[in-house]
Amino acid sequence: MAYLKPVALKSFILGQYFTDGVKMTLGVLLPAVVFSFLGDFRTGISISLGAFLVSISDSTGPTEHRRVGMLASCGFVFLSALITGILNFSTLLLAIEIPLFCFIFAMFTVYGVRASSVGAAALLAMAISMDSNKTEAAFWVYALMVLAGGLWYTALSLSIMEIRPYRVAQQALGESILKVAAFLNLKANFYAKQVDIESNFQKLATTQIAVNEHQDNVREMLYKTRVRVGESIKSGQLLLVIFVDTLDIFEQMMSTHYDYKTLRQLYGHHGVLEDMGKAIKMIANELSRLGYALINNEKPRKKQPKEAVLTELRSKIEEMESQGVKCLMLRKILSNIRTISTRVDNIYNYFYEEKLTFISQTREESLSKFVGHQSFSFKIILDNLSLESNVFRHAIRLAVTCLVGFLISLQLSLGNHSYWVVLTILVILRPGFSLTKQRNTERILGTLIGGVTGVLILYLVDDFTVRFVFLVLFMVLAYSFLRIRYILAVVFMTPFIFIVYGFLYPESNFMIARERIIDTLVGSGLAYLASTYFLPSWEYIGFRPLIINVLKANLEYFAQIVSRFEEEKFDEISYRLARRKVYLQSANLSAAFQRMLDEPKSKQKHKQELHQFVVLNHILVSCFSTLSSSLIREDLVLSSHDQVVRIKRARNYLLRALEHWGGNYEGLDFSVLNDESHLLKEADSSETSLLTEQLRLIRKTCSDLERISRNLAD
Repeated sequence: MAYLKPVALKSFILGQYFTDGVKMTLGVLLPAVVFSFLGDFRTGISISLGAFLVSISDSTGPTEHRRVGMLASCGFVFLSALITGILNFSTLLLAIEIPLFCFIFAMFTVYGVRASSVGAAALLAMAISMDSNKTEAAFWVYALMVLAGGLWYTALSLSIMEIRPYRVAQQALGESILKVAAFLNLKANFYAKQVDIESNFQKLATTQIAVNEHQDNVREMLYKTRVRVGESIKSGQLLLVIFVDTLDIFEQMMSTHYDYKTLRQLYGHHGVLEDMGKAIKMIANELSRLGYALINNEKPRKKQPKEAVLTELRSKIEEMESQGVKCLMLRKILSNIRTISTRVDNIYNYFYEEKLTFISQTREESLSKFVGHQSFSFKIILDNLSLESNVFRHAIRLAVTCLVGFLISLQLSLGNHSYWVVLTILVILRPGFSLTKQRNTERILGTLIGGVTGVLILYLVDDFTVRFVFLVLFMVLAYSFLRIRYILAVVFMTPFIFIVYGFLYPESNFMIARERIIDTLVGSGLAYLASTYFLPSWEYIGFRPLIINVLKANLEYFAQIVSRFEEEKFDEISYRLARRKVYLQSANLSAAFQRMLDEPKSKQKHKQELHQFVVLNHILVSCFSTLSSSLIREDLVLSSHDQVVRIKRARNYLLRALEHWGGNYEGLDFSVLNDESHLLKEADSSETSLLTEQLRLIRKTCSDLERISRNLAD
């Protein structure tokens, strides 16, 4: 672990977030620097503003999506800046524009994260353009300069991606592997007696969300990049092979669930569980090294002698068996650890052997089926024009709050930058209370810390060059943390804004600092009040559709696993799609529950029952994955009527749970179970016992989910 700390720092500097920070700084700062040398610093600032606004939509993803997002952002930012500049002379017209634009652009959220960032950029353009100093001379010239800045940044970003098309995907893959390593580390914690099992399950569910998000992003980037570049580049094939292997490793991790309380009771006093936890952490560290190596564009180097540790672990288990201790479960765990370890070793070997295991064309072509396709139909907007839609409620909430903030800012009369109140509301007010609360806290703390830093620099540093160095440093750090640690982004963004205004208005440095802090506090207060009292979106309201979706996904996944018992009916691609769907829906449910925990206690309705449901769902998905892996590795077959009954009862419990929530699911294909005489085959007692025990646990978990659903849905 000591080795990983300096490597982590190096990987941050070479990683996608810092790279994006440097790119954004270059794109935003260069126009201002060039025009300052030409004696027209204010024009450069306007162009830089356009570059900054468009950079908001330049989030990680395929080049095609980035291009479309940035060009759309250029258009909407230009439109927003132009109209705001035209209306700037009239307070009444601005009071009409603000809620109207807030509602329209907030509704972009229905089209996904990238479209949401395009809408956010347009709203920020509106807020910043309310500064009459920018538009009073010639609003159309200002709008064109903003558009020029956006187009400049778009060209810069796309050009950088064209130079090394796979580098961004490689960085994203490295980040994805680091998340998988974090997931495995949490799995190892179950073997430590001092770790609380329930709280570790919560952390595991949260980390699973991050893993799924990163894997979806990498999948999309690799597929889109390969389609664009073509298959003549070895690095593309290598990244694809590594990605597919890490998917399988994560599936292996998900397929290992044990009754950890029972494990601790049976073997806790032998010390073997702690050794297993250490062995798992060693593998997690190797995955971390692999992730960092990809980010750093280096060959990964193995550091720890895993084989010796695993051999010693096997010896301990054999010694326990010689003393009469039944260790079948421990042997299964050890076997699983070895399987994951071997898979990790195989990935390392790709970098040192000329032979590369290529993905079959069928498997590779199936990647396109896993890539999401966003529809931009206007019907989606129309379907969300209802108070039942969180996006619609947020759009109205944002429109009214920004209008109130604008009217209050007129009364404060602190100076020419009172639009910062509206700007703060736009940045902080999110569709859900928990994220708004988090943003609020981080914005206030970050502004206060950054404000003090900025004031000290303006007070103590008079030299232009030194201030400029601070400006560049703060910009790079602010943009680097913008998508991963918002509070740090604000801490670094505030002083660089102070320095910019110090260049523009050297006579009023400290007045601007006072304005920003007060406007931030006012905007934060309004955002908090609105998220709490005006059309609030509490998480418990939205659990019904989430639970319905997760139950449907479980049924679909279960049906695909059961179809393995008859090879003619099994479809590998359909199985993988069902597996991805259940992971995604489970992650959505876990994320909603985590957000609910940040809400006021009075709004955390049915917290205990929902927590049990989330944990049981995680256990069920792990049990399904365990069963699927067993069918592949151990060639298990159905051998008794009792096993078929357990499958049918598990299915029926899930269907009944779905009915309690008002959902139904037609078209499930469990027809493989219809003809038992054709299905049942002979198997030895150990195989029969293993399969029967797995099905028993699945049936019991489904029964518990049905019971909780009955109590919650009534």
